[in-house]
Amino acid sequence: MLPSGGRRSLLIVTLAWPFPFARGRSTRRFVLVVCAVVVVLRTTYLVGPLHADEAGYLVVARTLHPGGPNLYGHYFVDRPPGLLLLYRLAALSGWAPSIRVLATALALVLVVAAAGAAYEVVGARGARWAAMVAASFAVTPVLMAQEADGEILAAPLVMLALALTLAAVRRTGWPAFGLATGAGLAAGAAVMVKQNFGDGVVFALALLVASLVQRRLARTDAAVVGAGGVLGGSVVVAGALAFVAWSRVGLATAWLTVFGFRGTALDVITDHNVHAPLLRAAALVGLGLLAGALPLMAVLVSESVRCRFRGPPVAWAVGATVVFDGASVALGGSYWPHYLLQLAPVLALAAGLWAPDAGRLRAAVVLVVASALAATVVVSTAGAAFPHSGPRVGVFLAHSARPGDTGTVLYGNADVQQASGMPSPYPQLWTLPMRTLDPHLTRLRAVLTGPQAPTWVVVWSDLNAWHIDAHDRIRLALAMHYRKVADACGHPVYLHDGVRRTLAPPPCQ
Repeated sequence: MLPSGGRRSLLIVTLAWPFPFARGRSTRRFVLVVCAVVVVLRTTYLVGPLHADEAGYLVVARTLHPGGPNLYGHYFVDRPPGLLLLYRLAALSGWAPSIRVLATALALVLVVAAAGAAYEVVGARGARWAAMVAASFAVTPVLMAQEADGEILAAPLVMLALALTLAAVRRTGWPAFGLATGAGLAAGAAVMVKQNFGDGVVFALALLVASLVQRRLARTDAAVVGAGGVLGGSVVVAGALAFVAWSRVGLATAWLTVFGFRGTALDVITDHNVHAPLLRAAALVGLGLLAGALPLMAVLVSESVRCRFRGPPVAWAVGATVVFDGASVALGGSYWPHYLLQLAPVLALAAGLWAPDAGRLRAAVVLVVASALAATVVVSTAGAAFPHSGPRVGVFLAHSARPGDTGTVLYGNADVQQASGMPSPYPQLWTLPMRTLDPHLTRLRAVLTGPQAPTWVVVWSDLNAWHIDAHDRIRLALAMHYRKVADACGHPVYLHDGVRRTLAPPPCQ
Protein backbone atom coordinates (compact mmCIF):
# COMPACT_ATOMS: atom_id res chain seq x y z
CA MET A 1 0.00 0.00 0.00
CA LEU A 2 1.39 3.39 -0.93
CA PRO A 3 1.82 5.69 2.12
CA SER A 4 -0.24 8.88 2.15
CA GLY A 5 2.87 11.00 1.78
CA GLY A 6 3.95 8.96 -1.25
CA ARG A 7 0.52 9.29 -2.82
CA ARG A 8 0.62 13.06 -2.38
CA SER A 9 4.11 13.20 -3.90
CA LEU A 10 3.03 11.10 -6.88
CA LEU A 11 -0.05 13.27 -7.40
CA ILE A 12 1.93 16.51 -7.22
CA VAL A 13 4.60 15.30 -9.66
CA THR A 14 2.08 13.87 -12.10
CA LEU A 15 -0.06 17.01 -12.16
CA ALA A 16 2.86 19.45 -12.25
CA TRP A 17 4.56 17.73 -15.16
CA PRO A 18 4.92 18.46 -18.10
CA PHE A 19 4.83 22.07 -16.98
CA PRO A 20 8.05 22.22 -14.88
CA PHE A 21 9.10 25.34 -16.74
CA ALA A 22 6.04 27.13 -15.31
CA ARG A 23 8.32 28.25 -12.49
CA GLY A 24 10.25 30.34 -14.98
CA ARG A 25 7.96 33.23 -15.85
CA SER A 26 9.77 34.30 -19.02
CA THR A 27 9.96 30.75 -20.37
CA ARG A 28 6.31 30.18 -19.56
CA ARG A 29 5.34 33.36 -21.42
CA PHE A 30 7.46 32.33 -24.40
CA VAL A 31 5.86 28.91 -24.64
CA LEU A 32 2.39 30.43 -24.29
CA VAL A 33 3.16 32.88 -27.11
CA VAL A 34 4.34 29.99 -29.31
CA CYS A 35 1.12 28.13 -28.52
CA ALA A 36 -0.92 31.18 -29.44
CA VAL A 37 0.90 31.45 -32.79
CA VAL A 38 0.14 27.77 -33.47
CA VAL A 39 -3.55 28.34 -32.78
CA VAL A 40 -3.68 31.39 -35.05
CA LEU A 41 -1.88 29.67 -37.94
CA ARG A 42 -3.85 26.46 -37.69
CA THR A 43 -7.10 28.41 -37.56
CA THR A 44 -6.50 29.30 -41.21
CA TYR A 45 -6.84 25.59 -42.00
CA LEU A 46 -10.42 25.42 -40.73
CA VAL A 47 -11.92 27.15 -43.76
CA GLY A 48 -10.80 24.65 -46.40
CA PRO A 49 -12.57 21.42 -47.34
CA LEU A 50 -11.40 18.08 -46.01
CA HIS A 51 -8.68 16.26 -47.88
CA ALA A 52 -9.29 12.76 -49.19
CA ASP A 53 -7.80 10.93 -46.19
CA GLU A 54 -9.64 13.12 -43.69
CA ALA A 55 -12.90 12.67 -45.53
CA GLY A 56 -12.44 8.90 -45.75
CA TYR A 57 -11.70 8.53 -42.04
CA LEU A 58 -14.74 10.63 -41.27
CA VAL A 59 -16.99 8.48 -43.48
CA VAL A 60 -15.70 5.33 -41.76
CA ALA A 61 -15.97 6.83 -38.26
CA ARG A 62 -19.55 8.00 -38.78
CA THR A 63 -20.64 4.50 -39.81
CA LEU A 64 -18.52 2.66 -37.24
CA HIS A 65 -20.41 -0.40 -36.01
CA PRO A 66 -19.70 -3.94 -34.79
CA GLY A 67 -20.45 -7.09 -36.68
CA GLY A 68 -19.39 -5.96 -40.15
CA PRO A 69 -17.03 -7.81 -42.45
CA ASN A 70 -14.23 -5.37 -41.61
CA LEU A 71 -12.76 -4.13 -38.34
CA TYR A 72 -14.79 -0.92 -38.48
CA GLY A 73 -17.96 -2.31 -40.01
CA HIS A 74 -18.81 -1.90 -43.69
CA TYR A 75 -15.79 0.08 -44.89
CA PHE A 76 -12.15 -1.02 -44.87
CA VAL A 77 -9.32 1.21 -43.69
CA ASP A 78 -5.84 0.07 -42.72
CA ARG A 79 -5.49 2.23 -39.63
CA PRO A 80 -5.53 1.43 -35.89
CA PRO A 81 -8.63 1.97 -33.74
CA GLY A 82 -7.24 5.06 -32.01
CA LEU A 83 -7.35 7.14 -35.18
CA LEU A 84 -10.93 6.14 -35.96
CA LEU A 85 -12.01 6.83 -32.37
CA LEU A 86 -10.54 10.35 -32.60
CA TYR A 87 -12.52 10.90 -35.80
CA ARG A 88 -15.60 9.44 -34.15
CA LEU A 89 -15.17 11.96 -31.32
CA ALA A 90 -14.81 14.82 -33.81
CA ALA A 91 -17.87 13.61 -35.74
CA LEU A 92 -20.07 14.13 -32.68
CA SER A 93 -20.03 17.87 -33.38
CA GLY A 94 -21.63 17.38 -36.81
CA TRP A 95 -19.10 19.84 -38.25
CA ALA A 96 -16.57 18.16 -40.55
CA PRO A 97 -13.57 20.47 -39.82
CA SER A 98 -13.86 19.74 -36.08
CA ILE A 99 -11.19 17.08 -36.55
CA ARG A 100 -8.77 19.89 -37.36
CA VAL A 101 -9.76 21.62 -34.13
CA LEU A 102 -8.85 18.42 -32.32
CA ALA A 103 -5.57 18.31 -34.26
CA THR A 104 -4.84 21.86 -33.11
CA ALA A 105 -5.40 20.86 -29.47
CA LEU A 106 -2.96 17.99 -29.91
CA ALA A 107 -0.51 20.35 -31.62
CA LEU A 108 -0.45 22.37 -28.40
CA VAL A 109 0.37 19.17 -26.52
CA LEU A 110 3.27 18.69 -28.94
CA VAL A 111 4.64 22.17 -28.21
CA VAL A 112 4.22 22.04 -24.44
CA ALA A 113 5.57 18.49 -24.14
CA ALA A 114 8.60 19.38 -26.30
CA ALA A 115 9.36 22.36 -24.06
CA GLY A 116 8.89 20.23 -20.97
CA ALA A 117 11.14 17.46 -22.27
CA ALA A 118 13.99 19.86 -23.05
CA TYR A 119 13.51 21.58 -19.70
CA GLU A 120 13.94 18.25 -17.92
CA VAL A 121 17.42 17.83 -19.39
CA VAL A 122 18.94 21.28 -19.95
CA GLY A 123 16.53 23.72 -18.29
CA ALA A 124 14.84 26.84 -19.60
CA ARG A 125 17.43 27.59 -22.28
CA GLY A 126 16.46 24.47 -24.18
CA ALA A 127 12.70 24.70 -23.69
CA ARG A 128 12.36 27.64 -26.05
CA TRP A 129 14.23 26.01 -28.92
CA ALA A 130 12.27 22.80 -28.56
CA ALA A 131 8.97 24.69 -28.50
CA MET A 132 9.82 26.58 -31.70
CA VAL A 133 10.74 23.44 -33.65
CA ALA A 134 7.68 21.54 -32.42
CA ALA A 135 5.42 24.44 -33.34
CA SER A 136 6.96 24.71 -36.80
CA PHE A 137 6.31 21.08 -37.60
CA ALA A 138 2.81 21.36 -36.14
CA VAL A 139 1.79 24.01 -38.68
CA THR A 140 3.96 23.54 -41.76
CA PRO A 141 1.95 22.76 -44.91
CA VAL A 142 5.19 21.69 -46.57
CA LEU A 143 4.69 18.37 -44.76
CA MET A 144 0.88 18.57 -44.96
CA ALA A 145 0.49 19.34 -41.27
CA GLN A 146 -2.77 21.11 -42.12
CA GLU A 147 -4.31 17.71 -42.88
CA ALA A 148 -5.52 15.81 -39.81
CA ASP A 149 -3.90 12.57 -40.85
CA GLY A 150 -2.48 9.95 -38.51
CA GLU A 151 0.98 11.52 -38.31
CA ILE A 152 -0.05 14.93 -36.96
CA LEU A 153 -2.40 13.24 -34.47
CA ALA A 154 0.14 10.67 -33.27
CA ALA A 155 3.24 12.90 -33.05
CA PRO A 156 2.02 14.78 -29.92
CA LEU A 157 1.50 11.46 -28.14
CA VAL A 158 5.05 10.43 -29.05
CA MET A 159 6.37 13.76 -27.76
CA LEU A 160 4.47 13.27 -24.53
CA ALA A 161 5.92 9.77 -24.16
CA LEU A 162 9.48 11.06 -24.67
CA ALA A 163 8.99 13.85 -22.19
CA LEU A 164 7.43 11.65 -19.52
CA THR A 165 10.22 9.10 -19.95
CA LEU A 166 12.86 11.77 -19.39
CA ALA A 167 11.00 12.96 -16.32
CA ALA A 168 10.70 9.42 -14.98
CA VAL A 169 14.43 8.58 -15.17
CA ARG A 170 15.20 11.73 -13.20
CA ARG A 171 13.05 10.66 -10.28
CA THR A 172 12.83 7.66 -8.03
CA GLY A 173 10.16 5.57 -6.36
CA TRP A 174 6.48 6.13 -6.94
CA PRO A 175 6.85 9.43 -8.81
CA ALA A 176 9.12 7.69 -11.34
CA PHE A 177 6.68 4.80 -11.61
CA GLY A 178 3.72 7.12 -12.17
CA LEU A 179 5.49 9.13 -14.85
CA ALA A 180 6.74 5.97 -16.57
CA THR A 181 3.20 4.61 -16.58
CA GLY A 182 2.05 7.80 -18.29
CA ALA A 183 4.88 7.42 -20.80
CA GLY A 184 3.76 3.87 -21.56
CA LEU A 185 0.18 5.03 -22.04
CA ALA A 186 1.26 7.82 -24.40
CA ALA A 187 3.63 5.57 -26.37
CA GLY A 188 0.96 2.89 -26.77
CA ALA A 189 -1.69 5.44 -27.71
CA ALA A 190 0.60 6.77 -30.47
CA VAL A 191 0.82 3.28 -31.99
CA MET A 192 -2.96 3.00 -31.76
CA VAL A 193 -3.26 6.18 -33.84
CA LYS A 194 -0.49 5.40 -36.38
CA GLN A 195 0.83 1.87 -36.27
CA ASN A 196 4.45 2.64 -37.15
CA PHE A 197 4.84 5.33 -34.49
CA GLY A 198 6.77 3.16 -32.03
CA ASP A 199 9.18 6.01 -31.29
CA GLY A 200 8.24 6.19 -27.62
CA VAL A 201 9.14 2.54 -27.06
CA VAL A 202 12.43 2.81 -28.97
CA PHE A 203 13.41 5.99 -27.11
CA ALA A 204 12.64 4.53 -23.68
CA LEU A 205 14.50 1.28 -24.34
CA ALA A 206 17.57 3.08 -25.69
CA LEU A 207 17.55 5.54 -22.80
CA LEU A 208 17.33 2.82 -20.16
CA VAL A 209 19.98 0.62 -21.77
CA ALA A 210 22.41 3.52 -22.25
CA SER A 211 21.78 4.73 -18.70
CA LEU A 212 22.57 1.28 -17.31
CA VAL A 213 25.66 0.82 -19.49
CA GLN A 214 27.00 4.23 -18.46
CA ARG A 215 25.99 3.54 -14.86
CA ARG A 216 23.92 6.69 -14.62
CA LEU A 217 20.84 4.85 -13.40
CA ALA A 218 20.60 2.21 -10.70
CA ARG A 219 19.16 -1.14 -11.71
CA THR A 220 16.31 -0.82 -9.24
CA ASP A 221 15.38 2.60 -10.60
CA ALA A 222 15.54 1.29 -14.16
CA ALA A 223 13.30 -1.61 -13.15
CA VAL A 224 10.77 0.82 -11.67
CA VAL A 225 10.70 2.89 -14.86
CA GLY A 226 10.48 -0.21 -17.03
CA ALA A 227 7.66 -1.66 -14.96
CA GLY A 228 5.70 1.59 -15.21
CA GLY A 229 6.16 1.71 -18.95
CA VAL A 230 5.03 -1.88 -19.37
CA LEU A 231 1.97 -1.20 -17.20
CA GLY A 232 0.99 1.83 -19.26
CA GLY A 233 1.48 -0.02 -22.53
CA SER A 234 -0.50 -2.98 -21.22
CA VAL A 235 -3.47 -0.72 -20.54
CA VAL A 236 -3.43 0.37 -24.19
CA VAL A 237 -3.16 -3.24 -25.38
CA ALA A 238 -6.10 -4.18 -23.17
CA GLY A 239 -8.13 -1.34 -24.65
CA ALA A 240 -7.27 -2.45 -28.19
CA LEU A 241 -8.31 -6.04 -27.39
CA ALA A 242 -11.56 -4.75 -25.93
CA PHE A 243 -12.24 -2.86 -29.17
CA VAL A 244 -11.56 -5.99 -31.22
CA ALA A 245 -13.95 -7.97 -29.01
CA TRP A 246 -16.58 -5.26 -29.52
CA SER A 247 -16.09 -5.32 -33.29
CA ARG A 248 -16.65 -9.12 -33.37
CA VAL A 249 -14.22 -9.66 -36.26
CA GLY A 250 -11.58 -11.64 -34.38
CA LEU A 251 -7.88 -11.03 -33.71
CA ALA A 252 -6.73 -12.37 -37.08
CA THR A 253 -8.83 -9.88 -39.04
CA ALA A 254 -7.83 -7.01 -36.74
CA TRP A 255 -4.12 -7.86 -37.06
CA LEU A 256 -4.32 -8.12 -40.85
CA THR A 257 -6.18 -4.81 -41.03
CA VAL A 258 -3.71 -2.80 -38.96
CA PHE A 259 -0.38 -4.53 -39.59
CA GLY A 260 -0.58 -7.37 -42.10
CA PHE A 261 -2.14 -5.26 -44.83
CA ARG A 262 0.88 -2.96 -45.01
CA GLY A 263 3.23 -5.72 -46.17
CA THR A 264 0.80 -6.94 -48.81
CA ALA A 265 0.17 -3.39 -50.02
CA LEU A 266 3.90 -2.75 -50.33
CA ASP A 267 4.17 -5.83 -52.55
CA VAL A 268 1.35 -4.46 -54.71
CA ILE A 269 3.15 -1.12 -55.06
CA THR A 270 6.49 -2.67 -56.02
CA ASP A 271 5.01 -5.33 -58.29
CA HIS A 272 3.13 -2.84 -60.44
CA ASN A 273 5.39 0.12 -61.07
CA VAL A 274 7.90 1.75 -58.76
CA HIS A 275 8.20 4.84 -60.95
CA ALA A 276 5.52 6.87 -59.13
CA PRO A 277 6.73 5.94 -55.61
CA LEU A 278 10.31 6.80 -56.59
CA LEU A 279 9.19 10.18 -57.88
CA ARG A 280 7.36 10.82 -54.60
CA ALA A 281 10.44 9.68 -52.67
CA ALA A 282 12.56 12.22 -54.54
CA ALA A 283 9.93 14.88 -53.89
CA LEU A 284 9.90 13.88 -50.22
CA VAL A 285 13.60 14.57 -49.99
CA GLY A 286 13.04 18.00 -51.53
CA LEU A 287 10.20 18.75 -49.13
CA GLY A 288 12.33 17.59 -46.21
CA LEU A 289 15.01 20.07 -47.27
CA LEU A 290 12.47 22.85 -47.74
CA ALA A 291 10.84 22.20 -44.36
CA GLY A 292 14.24 22.20 -42.65
CA ALA A 293 13.86 18.67 -41.29
CA LEU A 294 16.72 17.16 -43.29
CA PRO A 295 19.15 20.06 -42.70
CA LEU A 296 18.41 19.72 -38.98
CA MET A 297 19.14 16.00 -39.17
CA ALA A 298 22.33 16.63 -41.14
CA VAL A 299 23.63 19.01 -38.49
CA LEU A 300 22.82 16.49 -35.76
CA VAL A 301 24.72 13.76 -37.61
CA SER A 302 27.72 16.02 -38.19
CA GLU A 303 27.76 16.99 -34.50
CA SER A 304 27.64 13.31 -33.57
CA VAL A 305 30.61 12.59 -35.83
CA ARG A 306 32.49 15.51 -34.35
CA CYS A 307 31.87 14.10 -30.87
CA ARG A 308 32.92 10.62 -32.10
CA PHE A 309 29.49 9.26 -31.19
CA ARG A 310 30.09 9.80 -27.50
CA GLY A 311 27.42 11.32 -25.38
CA PRO A 312 25.02 10.92 -22.48
CA PRO A 313 22.17 8.37 -22.53
CA VAL A 314 19.70 10.89 -23.94
CA ALA A 315 21.96 11.39 -26.97
CA TRP A 316 21.94 7.65 -27.65
CA ALA A 317 18.17 7.58 -27.23
CA VAL A 318 17.76 10.42 -29.71
CA GLY A 319 20.09 8.69 -32.18
CA ALA A 320 18.25 5.38 -31.92
CA THR A 321 14.91 7.10 -32.45
CA VAL A 322 16.15 9.01 -35.50
CA VAL A 323 17.38 5.75 -37.04
CA PHE A 324 14.04 4.09 -36.31
CA ASP A 325 12.16 7.00 -37.85
CA GLY A 326 14.31 6.94 -40.96
CA ALA A 327 13.64 3.23 -41.44
CA SER A 328 9.92 3.75 -40.79
CA VAL A 329 9.67 6.48 -43.42
CA ALA A 330 11.71 4.48 -45.94
CA LEU A 331 9.51 1.40 -45.51
CA GLY A 332 6.31 3.42 -45.92
CA GLY A 333 6.35 2.75 -49.65
CA SER A 334 4.13 5.59 -50.82
CA TYR A 335 6.29 8.48 -49.53
CA TRP A 336 3.66 11.10 -48.88
CA PRO A 337 4.87 14.41 -47.38
CA HIS A 338 3.27 13.83 -43.98
CA TYR A 339 5.53 10.79 -43.45
CA LEU A 340 8.27 13.19 -42.31
CA LEU A 341 6.12 14.44 -39.42
CA GLN A 342 7.24 11.31 -37.58
CA LEU A 343 10.56 13.11 -37.10
CA ALA A 344 8.96 16.10 -35.39
CA PRO A 345 9.13 14.90 -31.73
CA VAL A 346 12.73 13.70 -31.77
CA LEU A 347 13.98 16.69 -33.78
CA ALA A 348 12.21 19.11 -31.43
CA LEU A 349 13.85 17.38 -28.47
CA ALA A 350 17.26 17.40 -30.16
CA ALA A 351 16.96 21.11 -30.92
CA GLY A 352 16.10 21.82 -27.29
CA LEU A 353 19.02 19.78 -26.01
CA TRP A 354 21.81 21.08 -28.24
CA ALA A 355 20.76 24.28 -30.02
CA PRO A 356 21.67 26.50 -27.04
CA ASP A 357 25.33 25.46 -27.44
CA ALA A 358 25.62 24.85 -31.20
CA GLY A 359 25.49 27.74 -33.63
CA ARG A 360 24.91 25.56 -36.70
CA LEU A 361 21.99 23.87 -34.99
CA ARG A 362 20.47 27.23 -34.12
CA ALA A 363 20.75 28.21 -37.79
CA ALA A 364 18.95 25.01 -38.79
CA VAL A 365 16.18 25.76 -36.30
CA VAL A 366 15.77 29.24 -37.76
CA LEU A 367 15.39 27.62 -41.21
CA VAL A 368 12.67 25.30 -39.87
CA VAL A 369 10.75 28.19 -38.32
CA ALA A 370 11.08 30.48 -41.34
CA SER A 371 9.98 27.72 -43.70
CA ALA A 372 6.89 26.95 -41.63
CA LEU A 373 5.80 30.58 -41.40
CA ALA A 374 6.33 31.31 -45.09
CA ALA A 375 4.68 28.11 -46.29
CA THR A 376 1.65 28.61 -44.05
CA VAL A 377 1.01 32.07 -45.49
CA VAL A 378 1.48 30.90 -49.09
CA VAL A 379 -0.66 27.76 -48.80
CA SER A 380 -3.45 29.51 -46.90
CA THR A 381 -3.67 32.11 -49.65
CA ALA A 382 -3.36 29.60 -52.50
CA GLY A 383 -5.94 27.30 -50.92
CA ALA A 384 -8.57 30.01 -51.07
CA ALA A 385 -7.69 30.83 -54.68
CA PHE A 386 -7.63 27.22 -55.92
CA PRO A 387 -10.27 25.15 -54.11
CA HIS A 388 -10.34 21.36 -54.45
CA SER A 389 -12.71 20.00 -57.08
CA GLY A 390 -13.53 16.82 -55.13
CA PRO A 391 -15.84 18.40 -52.54
CA ARG A 392 -17.51 20.46 -55.26
CA VAL A 393 -18.38 17.30 -57.17
CA GLY A 394 -19.65 15.77 -53.94
CA VAL A 395 -21.89 18.76 -53.28
CA PHE A 396 -23.24 18.47 -56.83
CA LEU A 397 -24.18 14.86 -56.12
CA ALA A 398 -25.76 15.79 -52.79
CA HIS A 399 -27.96 18.44 -54.43
CA SER A 400 -28.92 16.06 -57.26
CA ALA A 401 -29.68 13.00 -55.10
CA ARG A 402 -32.78 11.96 -53.22
CA PRO A 403 -32.98 10.35 -49.77
CA GLY A 404 -31.91 6.74 -49.95
CA ASP A 405 -29.55 7.21 -52.89
CA THR A 406 -26.09 5.65 -52.77
CA GLY A 407 -22.92 6.51 -54.64
CA THR A 408 -19.50 5.10 -55.45
CA VAL A 409 -16.40 6.92 -56.69
CA LEU A 410 -14.05 5.02 -59.01
CA TYR A 411 -11.35 4.48 -57.88
CA GLY A 412 -11.52 6.14 -54.54
CA ASN A 413 -11.64 9.82 -53.74
CA ALA A 414 -13.19 9.94 -50.34
CA ASP A 415 -13.62 13.71 -50.25
CA VAL A 416 -16.22 13.30 -53.03
CA GLN A 417 -17.90 10.51 -51.07
CA GLN A 418 -18.01 12.50 -47.83
CA ALA A 419 -19.28 15.69 -49.44
CA SER A 420 -22.04 13.78 -51.24
CA GLY A 421 -23.48 12.57 -47.95
CA MET A 422 -24.31 9.24 -49.61
CA PRO A 423 -23.08 5.82 -48.45
CA SER A 424 -21.26 3.55 -50.84
CA PRO A 425 -22.15 -0.14 -51.19
CA TYR A 426 -18.51 -0.77 -52.18
CA PRO A 427 -16.32 -1.02 -49.04
CA GLN A 428 -13.13 0.49 -50.52
CA LEU A 429 -12.73 4.27 -50.25
CA TRP A 430 -9.01 4.33 -51.17
CA THR A 431 -7.18 3.08 -54.26
CA LEU A 432 -4.41 1.11 -52.53
CA PRO A 433 -6.78 -1.09 -50.47
CA MET A 434 -8.84 -1.63 -53.62
CA ARG A 435 -5.77 -2.71 -55.60
CA THR A 436 -4.64 -4.94 -52.73
CA LEU A 437 -7.91 -6.56 -51.62
CA ASP A 438 -9.83 -6.49 -54.90
CA PRO A 439 -7.04 -6.71 -57.50
CA HIS A 440 -9.28 -8.10 -60.26
CA LEU A 441 -12.20 -5.81 -59.30
CA THR A 442 -14.38 -8.87 -58.77
CA ARG A 443 -16.10 -7.32 -55.76
CA LEU A 444 -16.56 -3.95 -57.48
CA ARG A 445 -18.10 -5.56 -60.59
CA ALA A 446 -20.45 -7.60 -58.39
CA VAL A 447 -21.57 -4.41 -56.63
CA LEU A 448 -22.15 -2.48 -59.86
CA THR A 449 -24.20 -5.28 -61.40
CA GLY A 450 -25.91 -6.58 -58.25
CA PRO A 451 -29.10 -5.75 -56.34
CA GLN A 452 -27.35 -3.15 -54.19
CA ALA A 453 -25.75 -1.28 -57.07
CA PRO A 454 -25.06 2.39 -56.29
CA THR A 455 -27.48 4.97 -57.64
CA TRP A 456 -24.60 7.19 -58.74
CA VAL A 457 -21.12 6.38 -60.00
CA VAL A 458 -18.36 8.95 -60.47
CA VAL A 459 -15.39 7.95 -62.60
CA TRP A 460 -12.54 9.88 -61.02
CA SER A 461 -9.61 7.95 -62.48
CA ASP A 462 -8.94 6.17 -65.75
CA LEU A 463 -10.87 2.91 -65.62
CA ASN A 464 -7.72 1.03 -66.58
CA ALA A 465 -5.41 2.82 -64.18
CA TRP A 466 -2.59 0.50 -62.99
CA HIS A 467 -3.84 -1.87 -65.77
CA ILE A 468 -6.51 -2.99 -63.33
CA ASP A 469 -9.34 -3.22 -65.90
CA ALA A 470 -7.44 -4.47 -68.92
CA HIS A 471 -10.46 -6.49 -70.09
CA ASP A 472 -12.86 -3.53 -69.78
CA ARG A 473 -15.12 -5.33 -67.33
CA ILE A 474 -15.92 -2.21 -65.34
CA ARG A 475 -16.47 -0.24 -68.52
CA LEU A 476 -18.86 -2.96 -69.70
CA ALA A 477 -20.71 -2.98 -66.37
CA LEU A 478 -21.24 0.78 -66.61
CA ALA A 479 -22.42 0.50 -70.22
CA MET A 480 -24.93 -2.20 -69.36
CA HIS A 481 -26.38 -0.76 -66.15
CA TYR A 482 -25.71 3.00 -66.17
CA ARG A 483 -25.94 6.05 -68.37
CA LYS A 484 -23.75 9.13 -68.30
CA VAL A 485 -25.69 12.18 -67.12
CA ALA A 486 -23.04 14.83 -66.43
CA ASP A 487 -19.41 15.89 -66.49
CA ALA A 488 -18.59 17.33 -63.08
CA CYS A 489 -15.29 19.22 -63.08
CA GLY A 490 -14.17 16.96 -65.93
CA HIS A 491 -15.22 13.70 -64.26
CA PRO A 492 -18.03 11.58 -65.77
CA VAL A 493 -21.06 11.06 -63.55
CA TYR A 494 -23.28 8.04 -64.19
CA LEU A 495 -26.85 7.36 -63.03
CA HIS A 496 -28.30 3.86 -62.75
CA ASP A 497 -30.67 2.82 -65.51
CA GLY A 498 -34.32 3.27 -64.64
CA VAL A 499 -33.59 6.08 -62.17
CA ARG A 500 -34.61 9.67 -62.90
CA ARG A 501 -33.16 12.63 -61.07
CA THR A 502 -33.19 16.39 -61.54
CA LEU A 503 -29.55 17.45 -61.77
CA ALA A 504 -28.17 20.41 -59.84
CA PRO A 505 -26.22 23.06 -61.75
CA PRO A 506 -22.86 21.51 -62.75
CA PRO A 507 -19.83 22.60 -60.71
CA CYS A 508 -16.57 24.06 -62.01
CA GLN A 509 -18.28 26.26 -64.62
